[in-house]
Order: sequence, then structure tokens, then C-alpha cells
Amino acid sequence: MSQRKELKRIGPGYSIAAFARETNIPYRRVEKAVKAKEIASVTIGGVTRIPETEKSRVLRAYGIETVPAE
Repeated sequence: MSQRKELKRIGPGYSIAAFARETNIPYRRVEKAVKAKEIASVTIGGVTRIPETEKSRVLRAYGIETVPAE
């Protein structure tokens, strides 16, 4: 049985690790995209948070989530 640490969500938005897990994008790719400002983020007191609104935008940009056809 594997024990997996649950990431505690302190404050609004996602940590890089939580965002990577939610979107199924590799952690290193998310980290590099945040550093390259491809994914919007806010760093306060050394803690980087990615807003929830970025999730759908990034999924569409990466072609993971498509917009339903009308």
C-alpha cells in the first residue's frame, strides 16, 4: 500500500506540484513554464501560487482540454 502525502492547500490557487497533478502535466514542465512566464503565477513570501483560472487556459493551450463544438 502506497502512502502519498496530501498537499495541503494553504491560500488560494495551486502550488506547482498540485497544479501539475491536477493537469497531468509533468512537474518540471510546469515549473519551467512558470519561470518562463508561460503560466501566470504569484510569488509572495517565497511561496508560488498559480491561480485557478490558469488551469482551463493552460489545458486549452496544451490541447488537453478542448472547447466543446456548438
